Amino acid sequence: MGSSDPATLPDYETVAAALQRSGMPQCPAELHGFALGMAVAGVERPLFVWQQEVYAEFDPDDVLDSEARALLDRVFATALASGRDAAAGLGLLLPSDIVVDARRLGALRDWCQGFIFGIGCAGDGIESRFTDTSRELINDIAEITRLDVEDADNSDEGRAALIEVEEYVREGVMLIRAELATAIGPDTASTGQGR
Repeated sequence: MGSSDPATLPDYETVAAALQRSGMPQCPAELHGFALGMAVAGVERPLFVWQQEVYAEFDPDDVLDSEARALLDRVFATALASGRDAAAGLGLLLPSDIVVDARRLGALRDWCQGFIFGIGCAGDGIESRFTDTSRELINDIAEITRLDVEDADNSDEGRAALIEVEEYVREGVMLIRAELATAIGPDTASTGQGR
C-alpha cells in the first residue's frame, strides 16, 4: 500500500507524517472517511467540496503543503473510486499495526466522524434514501464517534474486538454503498471528477 501509484491508497503513516509536517490538524483516517462518505452518498461536486474543506488553508507555494496535497489527492481519488463502485473492495485508511491503543482507536473514531460528515454533505435528502438497515448502520457508525480512546485493552480479546468492529464498519459501509448506489443516477455518479 505504500506505492506511489495514484490508483492505490497511500499508507496511513506516510499520510500522517506529511500532514504533520504541513501543520494540518486532521488525521488521515478522518479525511479518508470524509472522502468515502461523500462518494457513497453521491455528493454533487465532491472534488469542489473536498478542496474547500481540506485544502482551504494550504499554501500552493509551500513544499510541505504540496507534498501533503499530493498524498491527499490520492486518498480522495481512491476513496471516490471505491465509494462509487459497488463491486469494488473497500478498505479503511487506518494505522497498519493491529494494536489496541489510543492512536488506533482514535483513528477508527476519526474515520467514522469523517464518514458521517461526508454523508452529511449530501444534504437532508440523503435520509430519504436510507433503508432501515442503512439507517441502523449509520447510527452504529455515529456511536463509534463517541469512543473513549483512553481505555484501550491490547489483550488478545481487545485486538479481536477491534478487528471485529473495524470489519463491521467496513462491511457496513459496503452495504450502505450498495443500497445508495441504486438511488444515485448515472449523472450524479459522474459529477465532480473534473479538476
